[in-house]
Amino acid sequence: LLKKINIELEMRLERTLTNQEMSGVQVYFAVYLLRHHPQGTYITELSREMGISKATLSVLVKRLREKGYLYFQPGDIRRKRVMPAGKLKKEGNTFLRKVKEMEEEICSVLDSREKEQLYVLEQKILQQLEKEVTV
Repeated sequence: LLKKINIELEMRLERTLTNQEMSGVQVYFAVYLLRHHPQGTYITELSREMGISKATLSVLVKRLREKGYLYFQPGDIRRKRVMPAGKLKKEGNTFLRKVKEMEEEICSVLDSREKEQLYVLEQKILQQLEKEVTV
């Protein structure tokens, strides 16, 4: 069931959020950064938060850097801070609006109590997955 939900969500991301420069997954990742780290963050922290490998995130960040949406803050060469670039800040409100509309449409079948329950369940599952990664 989780795999089917994941596949459906990925297809929805690609269909709804893809633009001429970015895939749906890239747009959603950019929105994650804008929502949770508007002042930037590190790939290691993103990996821990999102449960995605550093290698996968590095490829994603590299592609968005090449397109001018992200940059690395100058500093320690071994630990680079990923920052939203001006291009992402300029287009960010459009991305945020599209993502919000998509999320609202997906969750429209749930009442407020169910949405709260879903959030609690998501957090439990993510915590369990984090435990498994660190073991």
